[in-house]
Amino acid sequence: MRTLHRAVIALAITAVAACDNAGSDLGFGASETTAVTVGVYLDRDGSRTFTPPLDTLFANARVALLLAGTGDTLLTLTSNALGLVRFESVPLGQYRVVVVPSSIGDSIQVAAVDSSIIRLVASDTNRTVVARLGYPEVSIRAARALPAGRRVFIRGIILAGVQSFRDTTSHVADSSGQIRLTRVVLRGGLFGNNPGDSVSVLGVTSTRAGQPTLDNAAVARFALRPPPIPLAVSTATAATASGGVLDAGLVQITGATVSDSLTVAPDFKVTVSDASGNLVIILDGNIPFARGNFRPGRSINVKGVLVPDGVGSWTLKPREVGDVVFNN
Repeated sequence: MRTLHRAVIALAITAVAACDNAGSDLGFGASETTAVTVGVYLDRDGSRTFTPPLDTLFANARVALLLAGTGDTLLTLTSNALGLVRFESVPLGQYRVVVVPSSIGDSIQVAAVDSSIIRLVASDTNRTVVARLGYPEVSIRAARALPAGRRVFIRGIILAGVQSFRDTTSHVADSSGQIRLTRVVLRGGLFGNNPGDSVSVLGVTSTRAGQPTLDNAAVARFALRPPPIPLAVSTATAATASGGVLDAGLVQITGATVSDSLTVAPDFKVTVSDASGNLVIILDGNIPFARGNFRPGRSINVKGVLVPDGVGSWTLKPREVGDVVFNN
């Protein structure tokens, strides 16, 4: 099944260039016909290319062949189990391939049809077209503003890998903002995701501790990038996430003094201040910090992500032992 569909995809990629025949004579009789084959697949990883086994062939999509320029429908067929539709005996001319939105479900949209206009000429025996379906792709800012329960794609850079924290969360940012991912699953055989990874995320808009999240987040990595640079802030700013604007963001505190520490099994809670106000740091039970080092009076520099506590404040969570540096 995959072999057949990959062949359709490969043919479709070259079809426009190889078969367009812009200068060919269209002056043939009405009896001249050819075939049009359409492959339909669901882009589940947001890569914008057919990548099995993550992406899946899409059956039962209604595909229409329209006369270009008029919008009149020549024929409508339903994709089979291989995601394929084949229009036989199509008269020579120009056509448009359309996937009927009502046939693919409310949460899925037509992301692209690789040939918006196809031009059938006498030398054609079969024209191949690929229709890519996908979930809506939005910016992180837009995702944070959506109602709960919407399935969407986002793209961005990993701030904190899922392996850092015991609650299977990760953090990701784009140029519009940042968001926490919950109940994360890694695609493509990954065992972890590293700060700086360029990823796509398919998830469901939700909330946790009063802040927007993407739940059941499936993360696919596309490229390795340098680790992101944290934003330098005061302890008071971190404790409010700058009024919530920095929720889920990556920040750095410099020269903060430890005032208190407490084991809250399995984690460790440390209170620090740089004289602007108190900030709670949570050392995740997954990370082997030497907890005895966090003695009152010690000065530290610390990097980490901001996590809401559900009662109007934020805590700072270092991602690894190296995120904490002692100054004395």
